[in-house]
Amino acid sequence: MLLTMLMLRSQRSIVRSFEQAGAIDGASARSPEQLGVRAGMAWYQLVGLAVLRCPGEGRYYLDRANWLRLRQRRRKTALIVGLALLILLAALVAWRLR
Repeated sequence: MLLTMLMLRSQRSIVRSFEQAGAIDGASARSPEQLGVRAGMAWYQLVGLAVLRCPGEGRYYLDRANWLRLRQRRRKTALIVGLALLILLAALVAWRLR
């Protein structure tokens, strides 16, 4: 859980760096070094999820639409897991009260 939270925080930081630099299309693409971003696990996940796109020459830009879709999907997943846990807890309480 802690590692997941740290990974998400790192990904948000990377995305923020691209937004602040205005690297949001192929023409404004930047290298990780130019943005002071370390190309670690969080970076490679964003590249694999097509949130960061490479038009060539080791430069990347933020695909904002994919970032927003990823955030929405993560929120939905968290909501479903939370609801499932709540239902499970309610079932356990009901079972114990029988």
